[in-house]
Amino acid sequence: MSAKTIVQVSSWLILPALYVAFYALHVATNGHPIEQWLPKWDRVLLILSIVVLERIYTYRYAVSQRAMLPRDLISNAVNLWVTGVLATMIFLPVLAFFPDYFFGRKLFFASSEQLGPLWLQVPVVLLIVSFARYWIHRAQHEVQFLWELHSYHHRVTDLTAANGLVSHPIDFALRNVLIFVALGVVGFHPFAILLAVSVTLIAAEFSHCGADVKGWLLNYVFVTPEVHRWHHSADVPAGHKYAVNYSVEFPLWDAAFGTFYLPGKGTAPEQPPRIGHPGGLPDEPSYLKLLLAPLGLYRPVSRLKRPEPAE
Repeated sequence: MSAKTIVQVSSWLILPALYVAFYALHVATNGHPIEQWLPKWDRVLLILSIVVLERIYTYRYAVSQRAMLPRDLISNAVNLWVTGVLATMIFLPVLAFFPDYFFGRKLFFASSEQLGPLWLQVPVVLLIVSFARYWIHRAQHEVQFLWELHSYHHRVTDLTAANGLVSHPIDFALRNVLIFVALGVVGFHPFAILLAVSVTLIAAEFSHCGADVKGWLLNYVFVTPEVHRWHHSADVPAGHKYAVNYSVEFPLWDAAFGTFYLPGKGTAPEQPPRIGHPGGLPDEPSYLKLLLAPLGLYRPVSRLKRPEPAE
């Protein structure tokens, strides 16, 4: 078997294999001492593995993102290690206090046992998370202020491992932190949350893989790169106002609400020829502008001119 044939065959198998491998790794090493000196080390390893895939399985419409690498690295670091901590500090008191103050704990669950057995809690958490993130993500396209925050994520001109976390921290927190804090407040068992959330995190991370890996049947179970590229298409497909494929992990909700889009039949779905901002805005290499511009706080920093010597 030639090397080319091996690459072609493996491109169909590598995605499900890595889903399973990183899911097992994330669950098995939860609470491992390595977390003390490198939190979220498995997420970093996952991103690096995607970088390797992008070098092996070259995507035919790939666009170089080298000029954006400094911004990507800053955004990755902020959203991996800072945003979640700060957002939890803000969301948790609000979610814990106000419902209890206005309605009383009787409307919430006092313990995880009241939510049913563990085997039932896991699919319930998966459905809640994926449903909530679908509508939060859709609102981030349809509500103008939320779109101002979210649109920087859509200025990327290709999907890569490095820009999957390129997002304004507020935008990132609404989609990736809020629902998980709410689940903890409601009282789901921590292990049920671990088992379910691991699926959602891994699926979301791989959706930004820039490699030419094939989803095949997975395209209708998970949000694979072949599905997610259409969400980032510079040209919104006909019949859709803002975008398509809003689901973060499972295309179930796109299918249910009429926003799923993956043209082509069989094992070779079509892919958008161009990825980018639907309004035509170019990508933005400045993380400072990404952070401050949506809030109306960005002012370009320029050097003051030296005064001319007096005559």
